[in-house]
Amino acid sequence: MEIYISLPITGHDIEEVEASCIFASGVIQSKGHTPVSPLEVSPDPDATYAEHIGTDITALLACDAVVFLDGYEYSKGCRLEYEAAVIYGKEMYFDLDEIETTK
Repeated sequence: MEIYISLPITGHDIEEVEASCIFASGVIQSKGHTPVSPLEVSPDPDATYAEHIGTDITALLACDAVVFLDGYEYSKGCRLEYEAAVIYGKEMYFDLDEIETTK
């Protein structure tokens, strides 16, 4: 299963954001799933916010599920990703521990 990682990025220390993505990706992989990081699907530092969020939503829609990391509810981008996940019926997790390990 492909799982998109939704986490606050704008206005946050990029090194902390990267560390959170790397950690979440590792947990998702260790449970037998494929992580999809917004930092990897939209890596261009010169892209506009609209370009980033468009690429991110496109990636999210191609995934089976979304995991929302701490602070997502305070991020406009994450709230948009949440609404897209609801509208398109994606499986949603709000903690990495909720993700089951595949057999």
